[in-house]
Amino acid sequence: EFREQIMSARSSEIDARITILLQRLDKIIEAHDFPQALSDALKIKRIYPDNPRVEKLDQYVREAQESYKHQIERDFLAAAQKDDVDGAIALLKELDAYLTEREAEPFREVARGVIGKKRDNLGVQFKMAVHDKEWLKSIRVGEQIIRDFPNTRMAEEVRERIDLLRERAAGQQAAQQSR
Repeated sequence: EFREQIMSARSSEIDARITILLQRLDKIIEAHDFPQALSDALKIKRIYPDNPRVEKLDQYVREAQESYKHQIERDFLAAAQKDDVDGAIALLKELDAYLTEREAEPFREVARGVIGKKRDNLGVQFKMAVHDKEWLKSIRVGEQIIRDFPNTRMAEEVRERIDLLRERAAGQQAAQQSR
């Protein structure tokens, strides 16, 4: 009888520990930290190898990651279709961490279109800022062009003009301060 009570108490204690560990694991999955989640899942399986609740924990994490990846794919395509260039770019950067070369292939053309629109939008913003003599904005946009599209002709043209824009911005700020 005592042995059964001890075994029952121990089983309840183990079950409570596993519940806490699984709750932590779910929070890690919700944060989309799948490498950490998989590591924790494997650790839990090593600690409690005979417990049926943790038997397929690594598979659970992989399925959650795959589900999240598919959600990002859908969101990216929807953002691209709605011409939400900035949203699509952000999703594309996130999606890049989850796709293999082969998995990325169907998204290449859409990604090229989104990236081209982003580059074109930045080019228009830069030209308008220069035309309107908004030197600080033109510098900020120009630096983004150089950072995001370093090997383009547009970035090369911005590099040629950025020092002049900085001089004009400094002169403009000095004139405003002397007023």
